[in-house]
Amino acid sequence: MAPTSTSDGVKTSRPSLSSSTEPTAPQSPAVDTNPPWNSASGVNSMSHKHRGSWAEQQTQSPPWTSSRRPLIDFVENGWQTGPSYDHPEIPLVKPRWTAMFRSQRFRRSIATYTALLAVCWLGWRWMSQKEENAGLSRALDGNSRTGRYGTNMRPVFADMVHIKELDGALVPKIGGEERRLVVMGDVHGCKEELLKLLDKISFDTKSDHLILAGDIVRKGPDSIGVIELARELGASCVRGNHEDRVILAYRDLHANHLPLPGPMEDPHTEDDDLDEESFSHGDYKDRKLAQRLNHQQAMWLQDCPLILRVGDIEGMGKVVVVHAGLMPGVELENQDPFNVMNMRTIDRKTLLPSDGRRGVAWTKLWKIYQKRLPSKDRTTVIYGHDSHRGLSIETYSKGIDTGCVKGGKLTALVIEGGRTTAKQRIVSIKCKNPKHRPKEAA
Repeated sequence: MAPTSTSDGVKTSRPSLSSSTEPTAPQSPAVDTNPPWNSASGVNSMSHKHRGSWAEQQTQSPPWTSSRRPLIDFVENGWQTGPSYDHPEIPLVKPRWTAMFRSQRFRRSIATYTALLAVCWLGWRWMSQKEENAGLSRALDGNSRTGRYGTNMRPVFADMVHIKELDGALVPKIGGEERRLVVMGDVHGCKEELLKLLDKISFDTKSDHLILAGDIVRKGPDSIGVIELARELGASCVRGNHEDRVILAYRDLHANHLPLPGPMEDPHTEDDDLDEESFSHGDYKDRKLAQRLNHQQAMWLQDCPLILRVGDIEGMGKVVVVHAGLMPGVELENQDPFNVMNMRTIDRKTLLPSDGRRGVAWTKLWKIYQKRLPSKDRTTVIYGHDSHRGLSIETYSKGIDTGCVKGGKLTALVIEGGRTTAKQRIVSIKCKNPKHRPKEAA
């Protein structure tokens, strides 16, 4: 080789062209009988002698060109025998529909369709309610302030108190003395439950006043006890359909007329001056209760008005208490006594009230009518009677009969004065199962 020099002064050597030495074929590298990739530490554990330089690797002949075995024959799956390999079984192929349900696209589609269905349903409900309110509003059109129904047809009952005013000192005032009004739903002779509810609200006769929304007697075990408790507490009341029937039975009991025998009357019973022929099966129980009333108890029941005017309460407007309901568009003085004690619905076309359940709830028409009036003339009605509907608290009506005598609840609406508006809250207790309650006293 002839030495040569580069521009930077480094001497190198290169083979001479005139050299007569024949080039020798490169020797095949010896194959290691224990290659590094066969070891437990893998390729990363190869020693420096196995790596070499890139130039040396290029000058070596590939192992498959020699007569020796290819390197692939030396590859073993030793990693499968390691402690971290758990020998997995053949995975179960999941159905395609499970993957579809788990996909984000499917979930977004379901959420979108659910939202659309909810919007459609709410829109349908809103349109239905709007059409119903429009129909009810049209039904009220044409009525004068005194109303088309009931203006000139209310009968006069001399022995019935139609309207009574509550003492203004008993009404809660804003920012005044702390007072409470407790309006109780249908008690139906359940004295034990009445005492428990009064105890639950910490009733105090010095600052609280009790109003009974009718039907305090009959069906339950202790009607006389409820009447006596109400008298002791100085409670107010309104006449319900059951009080009305008992009062009528009491009057007939003490009337001077010749009674007619009834179809179910025991022929060996003594005469009681009651016209038995006019009595139904339910009237016999009213008569039995009327026979047990003393004069003071009977007069207290008879003094209960059909409508109790509570007065103006901030946030509620004018407040009245009745047993069953009121006819919208008819002045309180012209309300029909039977409807006040019995009504549940109103026929949309004829605007005739009914004690049945076919028709529109009277509270819907009442709400529409109140919204037509100026704010200062609007009236909120607190009522009972309809245990089928149960608790029904709306803007201008408060239904609080929750079926105590049937094993439901006894409910009270507690109204108390606040700083800016009256506070209202509902308090209830669970009543006994009728099967576990003593029967109505005979």
